[in-house]
Amino acid sequence: MSNITLEFLQGLLREDYPDVTILEFEGAPGTKRGDNYTSMVYRIELKGTQKHLEADASCETEQPWTGSIIYKCLPESILRREAFKSDELFCNEVAFYNKIWPALLEFQEEWKLKNPFKAIPKCYLAQNDLVILKDLKQQGFLMPDRRQGLTIEQCYFVLKNLSQFHALSLAMKYHNPESFYELLNIQDGISEVLFAGENEEYYKAYYREATGNALAMVEEGLADCDDKDVYLSKFRDFVSEDNFFQMMVDLVSPREPLAVICHGDCWTNNLLFRYVNGDIAEMFMVDFQLARYASPAMDLGYLLYLCLDRSQRAEHLSSLLEYYTEELHKRLLELSEEDTVFTGNLNRDNLGDMLQEEFKRGGRFGLGVALDMYPIMLCDSDEAPNLYQAKESEVVPTHHDCTVTPVSTSNATCRKKMTDLLIELVDEGII
Repeated sequence: MSNITLEFLQGLLREDYPDVTILEFEGAPGTKRGDNYTSMVYRIELKGTQKHLEADASCETEQPWTGSIIYKCLPESILRREAFKSDELFCNEVAFYNKIWPALLEFQEEWKLKNPFKAIPKCYLAQNDLVILKDLKQQGFLMPDRRQGLTIEQCYFVLKNLSQFHALSLAMKYHNPESFYELLNIQDGISEVLFAGENEEYYKAYYREATGNALAMVEEGLADCDDKDVYLSKFRDFVSEDNFFQMMVDLVSPREPLAVICHGDCWTNNLLFRYVNGDIAEMFMVDFQLARYASPAMDLGYLLYLCLDRSQRAEHLSSLLEYYTEELHKRLLELSEEDTVFTGNLNRDNLGDMLQEEFKRGGRFGLGVALDMYPIMLCDSDEAPNLYQAKESEVVPTHHDCTVTPVSTSNATCRKKMTDLLIELVDEGII
C-alpha cells in the first residue's frame, strides 16, 4: 500500500465526503487467512474531521470523523500471482467495475424500476493492480462463515438478487444487442480467465493433484457403501485427466439464448448480508474476478452445490430453482415492453424448461469446481496459504506450469460433503 497518501485518499472520497478532511490512515488485513487466494484485501481505517454547521447556522465547527475503505491488490508472492493468473483476474474485475457494471446500471436506470437491482458495492477506483471499494462493514454487513455454508433463508435472498442481476444481461441483449456484445470485447471487456482451452497445460498438474485429493476423500467416504464401485467408476471417468479440463471449458462456454454475465464465484465469502431484528434486510455481492459470459446455471450450480449441503438440497432444491425462475421472469417482464420475446419464446414455461435443462449441466460444473473449492471452503485456517506473509526468498518459476498446489484437507466435513455430492449427482443421472 506504499502508493496510498492522504492526498490520494482525500481525492478518492471527495464526492462522498466533501466536508471531511482526512488526517491519518492505517491499513490492516481485511480478511482472515483462508478467506481469499488470488488477491490481498486490506481495510484502511481513516480518521479526520468533518465540518458541522450549528443549528442556528451562526457558525461552523469541526468534529471528529472516522471511516474506512476496502483496498484489494495483487498478492506480494510472485509465485502465487503467476500460478493463479492474478494479473488476468484483476483485469477481469477492473473490466467489470469500469465497463460492465456501469453499462448494466445505465440500462437498468432507463427502465425506472420500482425496486432496481443494487447489490454491488460502490467502486472508488479500479485499475490493473488494485480495486478500492466502499467498506460495507461500516453499514453492518457481515460475511457468513465459509465453513458453515448458507442457510436456506440466505440462499433464497441470494437467488432473488442473482435473478435480477442475470435479468439485466438477458434484457439488454434483447433490447440493445450491439451495446451488450461490446461488453465482451476482448480488449477491455470480461473474458473466461480460468477454464479457457489455452490454460489446459498450464493447470494440468494443479488439477491432477486436486482430483487425486478428491478421489482419496471419496474412496474413504464410500468405504461402507454397497455401491462403492459404481460411484467410484463414475467419479474416475468424470475426473479423467484426458477430458476433465476440456469438459469444464465446454460447460462455461455460452449457450444462447440464456447466456448472461455471471458473477462467476458465487459462494459464501463473496456474499455479505445485513440483518434487522434477526431478518435479512439486504445483501451485496463482491469479487468479480471470475465474471464470465455463460449460462446462468454456472452461477446456480456454484451456489447450490457449494454453499448448501445434501440434506438442504434434498428438501429445498426444486423450490429454490422454481423461485429463481419466477423471480427472473418477473424481472424480465419489468425490463420489457408488453409484446416481447419474454412473453413469447421465453415465456415463463419455456424459460423454466430451459433452465431445468441448463441446471443439469450446472450440476456437472458444480462437481468440477467442488474438487478445488470444498477444501478451500472447509479447511482450517492454518491449512490455507498466508497471502499476507512476504516471500522475499521465493524462486520465480521460469517455466509455464502452475507451481502452486491446491489446498488439501483431510477433515471429515470435507470428505462427507464431497462424497454426498458425488452420490447425489450419480443418483440423479447428472454424471
